[in-house]
Formats: sequence, structure tokens, C-alpha cells
Amino acid sequence: MSVNPDPLIRSLPDRPEVLEKIRVGLYNLCGGVVRHAAGTGKGGQIVGHLVFPNDGEEVKKRLDQLQSTLSQGLGSLESGMGQMKDSMDMLQGLQSANLVMSGLNLAVTTAGFIIVCKKLDGISDQIEAQSRGIAQLVQMVSEIQDRNLLQDEAEFRSLAVSAKQFCELGDVQQLKGLIRPLLKEYQFTKLVLERHALIPESSIGRLGEIKLLQDRLVNLGLMLSHVQMKSGAIKHSRESVMQLDSDLTALNARRVDVLINDRAVASRISHPQFADLTGFLRRGKQVLPALSYQADVIELEMRHPGLLEQVSEAKEIMLVAA
Repeated sequence: MSVNPDPLIRSLPDRPEVLEKIRVGLYNLCGGVVRHAAGTGKGGQIVGHLVFPNDGEEVKKRLDQLQSTLSQGLGSLESGMGQMKDSMDMLQGLQSANLVMSGLNLAVTTAGFIIVCKKLDGISDQIEAQSRGIAQLVQMVSEIQDRNLLQDEAEFRSLAVSAKQFCELGDVQQLKGLIRPLLKEYQFTKLVLERHALIPESSIGRLGEIKLLQDRLVNLGLMLSHVQMKSGAIKHSRESVMQLDSDLTALNARRVDVLINDRAVASRISHPQFADLTGFLRRGKQVLPALSYQADVIELEMRHPGLLEQVSEAKEIMLVAA
């Protein structure tokens, strides 16, 4: 028997009592989830899930408003400061992630999926413009190998277009057939990044190409998650997002460890190169809160199928009760 989800959904600005409890430390934010704070007798229990607009500018605007609301009276608080700081840090993390991803409901809604497709198109154009550098990065240096790179790129673009078309048509069987090639593209990109994370010089001389491949990895993971969801494999959709989170964390950690342990290379890094590298690592870290949010909303979709599409066009931040 289906349950009408309408009573579960409210605009967050229409729930001032929730905002006040976050502000005074009775609730805190964990990703996109509002939870009872520790020490309240219900510590960790879910109050509700936040669903953000798909429009990047709207997300930033609403997050700014939410931060401003939570900050009011902060100086006069004498309790719940730890929970309040955690909530503010989480909002700032989501803001940073939004600047990177331009919309947070990427793996769940149709509008978010279109954003992913556009980003992959843009990355493909950049890769084509830097094809020589990418070819060297994956050690494809001969004419035949360069041709293979172009062939791989053509296959990838056709895969992305097919996924978009089959999602629009709701063709579940065709989508199921795309899961394996998407996994292959994801794993190939991940393996290239893993290989070069072990080469200290790559973090200096090849950082531009590495940035492109890491952007592709993120958007491939989101595309894979969306295709799995539309294919009915919603549990695996959530696992794909969690795996992407884990892979990004491991790649950046490995890159830092290798540079720390190779003092000869580290000592040759110029100030501009160091700034570029730290910016790259920071950018990778900024994506993680959005991926955590993705996993949360996919879990919400598992419990209430169709609910996320229903609220995806909203301009306000929505609160979906647990």
C-alpha cells in the first residue's frame, strides 16, 4: 500500500522551531540530516532530511540565509556550542561543495542528472583540447595509441549520451546494460589516478590533466549512481556514491603521503605550484560533504520512492520528516 508523502514535506523556513533547536544545540546537522544532539535523550536519532534546490544559485542563496539564521544570537549561547559549531561547519562544507558541483541532488533527480551530463561534456571538451597531455599521462605516446585514446573518448561520449537518452525514455533494460561499461570507465579513470598518485612528479608536472581526470571520476560516479537508481538498483546507487567518497579521500591521502616521503621532489615545488596543489586537494575535500548528502537523500528515496523528484523543483530548502 503506497503512502502519501505530502504530510512529510515542509519548507524549512516554515519550521522555525527546527531552526531554533539547531541554533540552541538541541538538533545538529550531519550532512543533509537533522539529528537530535547528544545529551538530549535521543542523541543521533533522525528528525528529518534536508532537500536542497537543484539550481546552484538557489542553493547558495538558501544556505546563506540558513547560516545567517543560525548565527543570530550565537554570542549569547552558553550551551550546545559544540553542536552549533558542527552544524555551521557542515553548512560551510555544503556551500563549498555546491561551488564545485553546482547543485546537490545530482544522483537522484532528473534535473541533477542533466547537470552531470553537461559537466561530463565540458570535461570531454577540455580533455580533447589537452589530448596530448592526457595521452602522456596514461602513457599512450605512439600514433596508434593516440588513436586508441580518441576511440576510447568516442566510446565514452556515446555511453554518456546513451545513458541520458535511456533515462529520459525510462528504458530500464537498456540502462541495466550501461552499468558495466560505466563501471569500466570509472575503474579505468580511478586506476590512472591511483598510478599517478604514487609518482611525486605527477602532482607537479601533470596536475592539470589530473584535475580533469578527477573531475571525470566524480561525475562518472554520479552518473553511475543515477543509472543504477533508474534501473531499480537503488541500494547499489547509494553504494556507488559512498565508494566515490572513499576513493577521493584515499587518492588525496595517498598523494600527500607520497610527497611528504619524497623530500627531493617536495623541495623543488615552487610557491605557485604549491598553491595549485593545495587548491586541488582542498577542492577534492570540498566535494565530500555533498557526496555524504547524496548518500543521505538516496537513502531517503529508498524509503519514499518518488519523493525527491516531487520536491526537486522547489526553490526553498525542504525538510522531509523522518
